[in-house]
Amino acid sequence: MRYMGKAYSEWKLNQDKEAVSEIDKKYQKLLETLSPEQEEVITEYCNAIFSSGAETEEFFYRLGLKDGLNLKNTVKSVLEMIL
Repeated sequence: MRYMGKAYSEWKLNQDKEAVSEIDKKYQKLLETLSPEQEEVITEYCNAIFSSGAETEEFFYRLGLKDGLNLKNTVKSVLEMIL
């Protein structure tokens, strides 16, 4: 887990912060033009998208772990046969 945290931190540092900041500004400007009800709908929609994305990432992460463990066991079996 420590490796993943470090890798994520390094990746995050290399992201274009100005582009994200600009998108945030545009989003906030858009929200100012909406009624409270419209803002709530947009917020719920964004939350649903983010939640769905998180579920997808978790699914593929777990699938990758499973594949990695299967690969480890296969390599171990091959090494045992060779040695």
